[in-house]
Amino acid sequence: MSKTIMGDAGQLEIRLTLPGAKKSEANQKHDHYVKHWVVLSHPHPKFGGTMDNKVITTMERTFQSLGYGTLAYNFRGVGASDGEYDGGDGEQHDLAAIVSWLRENHEVEHLTLAGFSFGSYVSLKQCSPLKANAICTVAPAVGMYDFSTIDINVPWVLVQGGEDEVVSAHEVMDWAMNQFHVPSIYYRRQASHFFHQQLVWLKQVILLEY
Repeated sequence: MSKTIMGDAGQLEIRLTLPGAKKSEANQKHDHYVKHWVVLSHPHPKFGGTMDNKVITTMERTFQSLGYGTLAYNFRGVGASDGEYDGGDGEQHDLAAIVSWLRENHEVEHLTLAGFSFGSYVSLKQCSPLKANAICTVAPAVGMYDFSTIDINVPWVLVQGGEDEVVSAHEVMDWAMNQFHVPSIYYRRQASHFFHQQLVWLKQVILLEY
């Protein structure tokens, strides 16, 4: 069930599941995850992106099965969130407000930022300022925004499809491989941008890495 919290552009709609709430019996041994959280940022608001996007909800449920607490949210101007699209800058403030609220209201020992497409860009830009412990990016929108100043030095997983029709898979791979800290890369040749019929594989990647 969703609710709203205050951001700098007004109310932000969130969906929160507490750590361990949906932990599968197979993962009961991972008791150290009970204070682990993941915050999930959705794809582009101007092209139908919401926290109900199937890539986001697949990631959300998979992290929950591992015992993580999850917090998905709608950027400003999406769903019940106030405000309007701000080109990626205001959306970074949205993510910062979400993480600040989370830390003020819940015990957070380990924070992972996870994003899909536009949400990956926002997460990457805020990874260092928010002192995240890890980051997971799916089909980051390289070539659509300025990624030149991004420097990630925490554990980083990057997932990319070879048949991406929105961003250039070649450009994403070239950018990733030229990072000072190269991410752990999972590449699926037959996967499209929205991972049609590849969501099970995406789930397996998260289960393997986390």
